Amino acid sequence: MNIGIVWILLIITSLNVPITTTRALFTSQTKIKTTISIGSQFDNSSLSFISTGREKNEIFAYIQNEGTGDMGVDSKYYIYYSPNGNPVSPQGGTGDLVYQGIIPKMVASAEPVKLTFTPTMKGFYMFMAFQNHEKPIGEELIIEGTPVIVSKKINVNQLK
Repeated sequence: MNIGIVWILLIITSLNVPITTTRALFTSQTKIKTTISIGSQFDNSSLSFISTGREKNEIFAYIQNEGTGDMGVDSKYYIYYSPNGNPVSPQGGTGDLVYQGIIPKMVASAEPVKLTFTPTMKGFYMFMAFQNHEKPIGEELIIEGTPVIVSKKINVNQLK
């Protein structure tokens, strides 16, 4: 009788177990992973000071994009002052910062842009312009981690 009860329980248990099937899908497709990098890249611009000088009560510097590409963003320029000597040394040392300005985006080989400043003290002045921060670093002077160009020294020996 015990065997019969065990046999009946075994049949009832096996009837309550759900039957499922397993399926698998195999494909021969290849997945390609693509990476898109978004960020600023060097625009092939290259700023250069063409000339500097003094007219009446202003000093000036003409700057031009001599690179093969249009400037992607505006740049900035500083004017430094020193009562004697170089306002900007070849090693990056600077005198007193007297002005900061913006250089608007320029297309490649466009007409030069005139930057001006009215000095208030006798002494020497120099313009410094920042290149695109992505420009490969070569022989340029580096200020604030960015290549810069520096104009010739402008002597202001009398104020009008």
